[in-house]
Amino acid sequence: MKTSVFCSTFLLRAVLVPLFLLLSLPAHAVFIAVSVSAEDNFRNLITSNIEATVDRKGDEIYIDAASGDFDLQYKQIKSYVEAGADAVIILSAGNQDQNQKLLEFAKQVPLVFVNVEPIADLSKMPPNSVYVGSNEEQSGTLEMEELARLAGYKGNVALLIGEPNHPAAKMRTLDVKNVMAKYPEMTLVKSETANWARNQAYKVVSGWIKENLDFKVLVANNDEMILGGIMALRDAGKDPKNYYTGGVDATPDALREMQAGNLDVTVLQDAVTQGITAVDVAYRLINGTQTEKTVWIPFRLVTPDNLENFIK
Repeated sequence: MKTSVFCSTFLLRAVLVPLFLLLSLPAHAVFIAVSVSAEDNFRNLITSNIEATVDRKGDEIYIDAASGDFDLQYKQIKSYVEAGADAVIILSAGNQDQNQKLLEFAKQVPLVFVNVEPIADLSKMPPNSVYVGSNEEQSGTLEMEELARLAGYKGNVALLIGEPNHPAAKMRTLDVKNVMAKYPEMTLVKSETANWARNQAYKVVSGWIKENLDFKVLVANNDEMILGGIMALRDAGKDPKNYYTGGVDATPDALREMQAGNLDVTVLQDAVTQGITAVDVAYRLINGTQTEKTVWIPFRLVTPDNLENFIK
């Protein structure tokens, strides 16, 4: 039996639905609750694989989105714990200080954090909690090294940054800057936040074009933003093929742009494996067989040369 609900607006439902589910569960069923920081293509891919994996096991799942509101997410998770969830999977909406409040719930229920590192030192995560994700030191480094190679290790670079306080955005931005520091003829001429969003990146890059910003390399912390940048170039009458463009995530939309010749680089952050592994870890925590504090899912560089290996 499966129940999947997204209710990012009505807190009352977020509190009452898990209680209803608990009353309706078969005696043998495991109840997995999921709180997602917000909805976008990448996070939805993670949660859809969480849902499918629990469904294959024949157990119960409840999914809720917090619309980027940490206080709402905290209340959601508190309601799951009170409802007797067997494990809670979290894509956190909070910063690392706020996440300390979430980690307190590990005293009551197994917690699996996915994709966003809850604290800086993962070795200090409390018992009954695990992080599943990818090492962000790889992502921006793989992306920018390949863009630098394509550009001949020279030229002006413009950078689109994700959510300002998001650990992945911070690390990927640092990765890009560290790579550029190795190549004196590469210059970062502009960087701006676009909050992981395609529409915001479109507005940012459109503004750069109107300012006549001179850049040859357009690099983004994720694929949604680079796709927005490519759209802005195209709508301004500029051929994206005349720029070196890169993102992170290897989403289906990004792979289609790469097939069309408009995207040069992306880096697979394996949302499918993150989702499946999060569920596997949750069950191991429930059964008392999970010992590692972290489970790493490797990043993989995707270019036109190996694109066919990533298209389903």
